[in-house]
Formats: sequence, C-alpha cells, structure tokens
Amino acid sequence: MKLEHIVSKVAKDYHLTNSLRELDISPLNFKLAGSAFQIYQGNKMVSKIIISPKSLSNKQQSWIRTTRTPAALLNLLQKEIINYLGWENQLADALSYKHPVQRILQVIQVKITNSLLIFDSSLKLLGHSEGKARLVSDDWLKTVEAGYIRVADNANEHLVQAVHSIREGNGKEYRFTDFNQPFYLQKIGLRNSDHFYLVIVIVDRPNFEKDKSTIESVIDKISATVGLHNFPYQSQGNNLEGLLRDILARPNISVSEIKNRLQFDPHQLKRPLSVLCIKAPTTNIQPLGTILTRFISFHYDDYNVYMVENSSPVITKTIMQELAPYLIRNKTSAGLSNSFTHLHQFNQFYQQAVKAIRLGEANTFNQYHDYITLDLLDHIRQDQSLNSYLSPQIQKLAKENSELFKTLKLFLLNHENKKQTALALQIHRSTLDYRLNKLEQEYEINYNAPREYLYVFLSCLLVG
Repeated sequence: MKLEHIVSKVAKDYHLTNSLRELDISPLNFKLAGSAFQIYQGNKMVSKIIISPKSLSNKQQSWIRTTRTPAALLNLLQKEIINYLGWENQLADALSYKHPVQRILQVIQVKITNSLLIFDSSLKLLGHSEGKARLVSDDWLKTVEAGYIRVADNANEHLVQAVHSIREGNGKEYRFTDFNQPFYLQKIGLRNSDHFYLVIVIVDRPNFEKDKSTIESVIDKISATVGLHNFPYQSQGNNLEGLLRDILARPNISVSEIKNRLQFDPHQLKRPLSVLCIKAPTTNIQPLGTILTRFISFHYDDYNVYMVENSSPVITKTIMQELAPYLIRNKTSAGLSNSFTHLHQFNQFYQQAVKAIRLGEANTFNQYHDYITLDLLDHIRQDQSLNSYLSPQIQKLAKENSELFKTLKLFLLNHENKKQTALALQIHRSTLDYRLNKLEQEYEINYNAPREYLYVFLSCLLVG
C-alpha cells in the first residue's frame, strides 16, 4: 500500500511530494523529530513530513495540517500501518487456500462498502464481495448466479461495447438504463498477456472513491490470486501461439526445437490437453462469456483453434453446455480431440478435432472418440486393394439400389432392431419387412450365421 493511502486515513488536509506519495509503506520506518516525521528506508532517511496547525504553501515540502500533537499523530499513523500490515498478511495468506479469489475478497470486503466483483478474461465470475451495503445489487444477481457476465447473446449491447472497448489498465464508470445502480469497470493486465476485470457496483456513492483507492492499493494481491486461474503453459516471449501454428504447418518439427522455444519440457505437460476447433471460415468471432476465452486460441485455416485443459470431465461438460447456443445461433460446428500429454502431438490431435467436425453432426459439439470408428473406416477405404475382399452382393446392392443398401446398413447398425430402424428411416414397420425380404430374395444377402453377419456388416461399413 502507498504512503498516501495511510496518510489520508489520519488527516484530511495534507500535501505529499510525488516521490513520497508513491512509496510503499512496508519497508518504511518513522521517527519523530520536533514538529516533523523523519522517514527511513532501512538506515537511510529518505524524506520528512512537517506537522503544522495550518496549511503550508510550499509545494516542495511534504506536510500534514492537524490540531493533534506530532506525537499523537505519529501514534495514530503507526496504528494504521500496523493494521494494514496485518491485513496485508491476511491477503497474502489467501493465496495458500483453495478458491483464493473468493478468500481474498472476504478479506477486502471488511475494508470496503460497495460490492466488488472479479471476472477473468472469459467474463467468468471468479468471486464477489458481499460489501457492507448489501449482497450485490439486483442488477448483478443473475450474473452471480450464472457465473458469467452474459454478453455473448448481446442481451445488453451497451455492456458488450463497454467490455470490448475498455483499455487495459483503465477504469471507467458506467450508468446504463438496464441497470439500477451505476458501476465501475476496470480491465487489468496480467504478466502472461491475459487480463481480468473488476466491477465495483456503486451502491454507496460517498464511499466509492475510498473503496476504489483501497482496492487499487492491493491490486497486486488481486492480480496474484487471479493469476492462479491462468493457463499454466507459457512460452518465451509469449509466443506459444506462434509455436502451435508452426507445429500445424510443420508436422515433422523436432521435439528439441519445441523444447528450445519453451519454458517447459514438451514431454512433461502439467495437465492433459485437448484441441478444440470451431468451424469459422470467414470470421474469427470468439464466443464471449464462455470458458474458452481462458485458453490459448488462434485462427488457422477454416477454424478457431483452442488448446484446452482436459483434466476433468467437468471442463468438457462446461464447454459443451456453453457452446451449444453459440453453435446453433452461428450455424457452425465444433470438434474436440482426445486428450494428449506431449506438446509435439498437437498436430495429430488438431486433425482429430477437425475430423470430429467433418464426421459429426452439423451445428453441434462433436467429440472425436464418438467417431473414431468412422475415422478408422475412412482410412481402410482409402486402400483400393481391399475392394476384392468386400462382399460382391453388397457392392452390387450399393450401386443398384441405394435405398435398400441404406436400409440394410441401418438395420445392422441398430442391432437388427426393427422398431429403431423403422423410426430412423421414417417408414412403417411393414415397409421395412418388405425391404428385408427383398434383400434376401433378390440379392441373396444372408447374415444369419455370426461369420456371415460380421462379413456383411463390415462390407456395408466399408462400401459407404
């Protein structure tokens, strides 16, 4: 915390030189010398503050106007410093707990009146203070309950514009018609090129500036706690994105080159990863308000490519749930690869994500492991020499009667369940029976014996 913040707590009228104003109080010591405080850093006196019953006009000096005696004021000042240092220890301790952002907010809320909300760069709510005024104003309750600022659906265009336009390091106060209370929004950068957002809901206007000052005085602690949620893999010069592009463009890139360009061994990833692709041929619109914006992403070929953490089924489930409306609204599809633990495998698993899109259903979320059999069949089909092994009857059927071929294939895929097959084909049960009889009589296709069943089934899958 800066010295000025402590001085402002013990005096209303004061002046500090620029060099004093920015001093951090932690390493400072104060010594009473007549009607002044001498300020030491270690054994070196760096400045002094004059204590006076009236304001001084000299801007080259630091002074405090007070009716208290210098000794009484020094005692008060030191008490504030002790209280603050104890508070700072509590803030530091929060880093060692689970859910550190919420823990640090519990410490901060004792010092502030208005409600504070902290969001990561994906607009996910990491935590909120309860404040002294009330929990959170009604405007933000849905956000607290949902866990995200919901701007992806453009439910509030003004809020979307605010989030997109605010510059890193700057804060701005907003008042929108959709919100009963004004709020202060600030975007704060992190060391790994990520960022997060602070929102102060201004319920108690007289204490707003004081609350903002308190929050800004411990912004480094808040940044540290938010940093614990960040993606764990960063490369030299923040160029991991460039390296991933190289791995896609150069499938034979050596492991040693990857290692030389990273701060970590590519064979020892901290957590399993997966590649997620969203088809986006003409635009690079990111789905805001989802977990995805927490992860490294870039545009490659016709896809938005994400390297996502895959350490828990909850992450995949969250991505699926949050992407569903986005995919439907934008009429596009997503594909998720299996997990991998070696970074040099990134290209291989990117191909899996792309294949999940190509083999999967339109306008939805497809996982590669659901389509791995179809991918295997595609590989087998590419070997033309295998045609001689396929059933001649099935090949003839596929050429002459695509309707009957589709009926047989679906019938076998549905484990010979006539009800499910008729539903899938949207035909009557009697129509299905007619087609199955025709298959046996006209094309002499028999699959009663286990070996015959397997041969016919594989032929159906490989023919098309």
